[in-house]
Amino acid sequence: MCLLLTLLSNDNVFKTFINVLKLVILGVIPMAPFGYLIAYLYTRYNLLGILLLMIPVLFARYTYILYVETKIKYMETIEVLMHALESRDKYTEGHSRNVARIVEMIARELKFSESKIEELKLAAYLHDVGKIGISDAILNKPGKLTEEEYNIIKQHPEIGYQIVKDIKDLGRIPEIIRYHHERYDGKGYPAGKKGEELGIDVFILQLADSIDAMMTDRVYRKALSPEEIMKELMKNNGTQFHPKVVEAYLRACEKQKSCKERG
Repeated sequence: MCLLLTLLSNDNVFKTFINVLKLVILGVIPMAPFGYLIAYLYTRYNLLGILLLMIPVLFARYTYILYVETKIKYMETIEVLMHALESRDKYTEGHSRNVARIVEMIARELKFSESKIEELKLAAYLHDVGKIGISDAILNKPGKLTEEEYNIIKQHPEIGYQIVKDIKDLGRIPEIIRYHHERYDGKGYPAGKKGEELGIDVFILQLADSIDAMMTDRVYRKALSPEEIMKELMKNNGTQFHPKVVEAYLRACEKQKSCKERG
């Protein structure tokens, strides 16, 4: 089975074996007591016992389906909000999706849990939501921003934080949004916090945001080449960017052979 899955997925055979082993340990073995219980109830009470057992099982299944549907609608709402935001700024169309892809790549390299990866992806989708509070004249200005206009743009992380901070069950997402323009050396905004004052999740989003910005044409410059992006990462490693995050990104790129094609 492992060999077949390896051929179909073109993945590492050892990795496939580990995944199958997890499936057995987490899926098959826990079901064994349940199967024994069904056999016992059938022996003791015939079909009535099985029917009584199935009532809470079906209820649990229905509850899980409702949870999944709610989760899907929640994600769809986030995506609609993201599309509405990106439609206002022609220079960032697709930006949040690209950032989420890079964030996931780095987080998986750092062995984050699935729940943490999902949290970071949501933060990536929402990280620029504060631009809703910025004037279109500034967002889409064809020329260079004045210092005053740039200071207004710099307010968007705080605006975004204020928008999402009261939403329940967002975990650290509001804080990640608030500080995603901070720097590892403390020279970022809005609070000028240093690396040790913030979680590494903030710097995962910060790096992903910066990489996609470098990959994209801007009114003041053309998109950087993959080689130029790598030079910028190494140049600012330990100052603008968190060293562990940069290292994780480079390792992930090497494994996926994707950075030279995508930046």
